[in-house]
Amino acid sequence: MAADNWNPHTYSTTVAPFVSKLTTRVVSLLNLQPTDTLLDIGCGDGVLTSTFSPFCKSITGIDSSPSMIAACPQNSNTTYLTSSALSLPPSLPQCSKIFSNAALHWILRTTPVSRTAFFTRCYDLLLPGGAFIAECGAHGNIGEVHAAVISALIHRGVDAKRARESAPWWFGSERGFRAMLEDAGFVVEVLETELRQTELTTGEGGGIKGWVRLFAAEMLECLPVDEREGAVEEVENVLESVGRREDGGMWVNYIRVRFVARKPE
Repeated sequence: MAADNWNPHTYSTTVAPFVSKLTTRVVSLLNLQPTDTLLDIGCGDGVLTSTFSPFCKSITGIDSSPSMIAACPQNSNTTYLTSSALSLPPSLPQCSKIFSNAALHWILRTTPVSRTAFFTRCYDLLLPGGAFIAECGAHGNIGEVHAAVISALIHRGVDAKRARESAPWWFGSERGFRAMLEDAGFVVEVLETELRQTELTTGEGGGIKGWVRLFAAEMLECLPVDEREGAVEEVENVLESVGRREDGGMWVNYIRVRFVARKPE
């Protein structure tokens, strides 16, 4: 089993509280109804998932991180399960909607065959007429940070190929997502990409350093422990004139892809 590098407090308070907040568009696409049964794939700490509870019949939240699942708020109509999205429990019942926010770019960092199997499984889990609604990182997402981390690893002797392959994300294009969804049988109703420049946190443990320590932890593991902080500092220094605005805020280029894909009746 892969190491659980996630810390709910660090994620939702120190480094990335914006993840669950910048969801107005994808939540509007979800359009929950009182009769909906929802599967939330990559629910994380359940902060966003729990807001859906009053608006639908039932929710099942899935995440691969035991620490995140342990932090999920409890609601009477919500069940949380620790599971890889690539091997969803066979006991899951069919549902009317599947939702995923800021998770597919982690889940789909796998082989093309496994990506195909994932979308096929999601299709099978939906009731006829049901929909898969999601938002995740798109091609080019956080490109400046991604490149700076790879460079910091190379500067410390990591082979370029290994440095590239250590990235834990897969950022697909609209064209790539359309092909995967349609190959699984979905009818794509909405597919859009947005550049959403995002300000990072400023408190202790946050900012670009906190972002790299949390989200690029697997990349930093290419280095000996005593070299990792130096790499983090290099990334911060490289991005200083790239992301720092005149008001002092540090911004990064989040690029998001969203879709609504429906299973025919």
